Amino acid sequence: MSEEHLTLRRGEHLRVRVASLVLMLLVVLPLAGTVSSQGDPSHIQLDSSRADRLDLNNDGDPDTARVVYLVNTSAHYAEAAVEVSAESGGMVLTFWDNFTFNRSTPRFGSIDIEAWGDGTYSVRIRVWDAETGTLVAMQELGEHDLAASLYPPYLRFDLEAPLVMFLGDDCIIGRVFLDEVGERYDAIGVISLTGTPWLAPPELADIDCSDWPARDYHLVMHYRNQLGFSTQADLEFRINNLPPPWYVLNVTGDNDEVGSPCSIALAPSPGTVLATMLIEWDITDPRGNPVDMPSFSNIDCSMWPVGLSKVRVTVTSSEGQKTMQAYNLVRLPPVGSTDAAVLNASGDPSTWPARSLGDELQPKPFIGDSSLVAQSLVFFVGALFAIAMGILGAVYWTNRREEEYLDDDLLADGVPDSQGLSSYTDESGIYWRQHPEGFVDWWDAHGGQWVPYEE
Repeated sequence: MSEEHLTLRRGEHLRVRVASLVLMLLVVLPLAGTVSSQGDPSHIQLDSSRADRLDLNNDGDPDTARVVYLVNTSAHYAEAAVEVSAESGGMVLTFWDNFTFNRSTPRFGSIDIEAWGDGTYSVRIRVWDAETGTLVAMQELGEHDLAASLYPPYLRFDLEAPLVMFLGDDCIIGRVFLDEVGERYDAIGVISLTGTPWLAPPELADIDCSDWPARDYHLVMHYRNQLGFSTQADLEFRINNLPPPWYVLNVTGDNDEVGSPCSIALAPSPGTVLATMLIEWDITDPRGNPVDMPSFSNIDCSMWPVGLSKVRVTVTSSEGQKTMQAYNLVRLPPVGSTDAAVLNASGDPSTWPARSLGDELQPKPFIGDSSLVAQSLVFFVGALFAIAMGILGAVYWTNRREEEYLDDDLLADGVPDSQGLSSYTDESGIYWRQHPEGFVDWWDAHGGQWVPYEE
């Protein structure tokens, strides 16, 4: 083979090898470039950044720090994350912007930091390679004086109830909550409530405390959001027991005849509801026997026996508070014709006290009707009376004994003077009288005076 032909063959081989090498470079170089750019954090750059103070609520005071930034890359594909942190009053909040981009579309972004309190805010920006977790760049963006634009967490109780509250009164507890910081940064926390006698309704619904037991209450509502902001509200109030039941006894038929209308009724004062209370009667008839009576607020005494019946009534509230009142009721013997039921209810006639005729008494002359006889009798009686008085006077001055005077409270026949009040004698021979107000007296024969009856 000639030297010329050999040189030509070597040139063809060289051209083939060069062509193959070029082809391999066309395939491999883009991949190598991509791998190199992804593995080398230098392909992501923070070109520029700054923090500007803004007055978003137009009140004349800056309330927001707006961080703007430009991030670039030399790669066909990259993943990056921008971290902006703000520190004020010992609280640090961090904000993120995660994105993908390439060398033909750089990332221009902004993050607003709305002040959560008055003070100085230190702002910093960091850029991360999101694929490798490598910190690419960091810059301090200075300190900025801001006024609060977001309300921090706030709690409040609203009590709708009487100033002095009793058991069963209308009572509503409202709960007020606000957390603009938590809402703005999606960091709402949980509200806790303590001090209620049983579970409260969920969330912030009103609480009905109308049926709570009577005692002192201290409610505490606590809140903490995910950013660390916390607050607390307290409420103290008292639910009092209802006052003891109060009522008066309305009595009709006292000192009237057996069979005539008679009733004893409980008249409650405002605030006392007898329908919710226990009524217990303790009644003793004139013979000392107990009388059963249902737990009614109004009882019929028209057929009670003749004499004095002792009446006691006790009213007990649902809280166990009691009020007792008493009354002595007198029923008189029936007069005239009456039916068998009335006579049977009146009791043994031999135990009835004597009735005073009062204004119905018609005096009759002892002898005749002539005025002469009447005058003679008056003269004769007067003379006898003068003689008797003389004798009594002599005895008085000569015998100073226990019978020194005639008791003014005794009538001529030895019966005590009831002074116009209703009176009767019980089976043991003791004289009784009753006042219009209901209380009674008994005659103390030894002491010669009326004595109020005390149970």
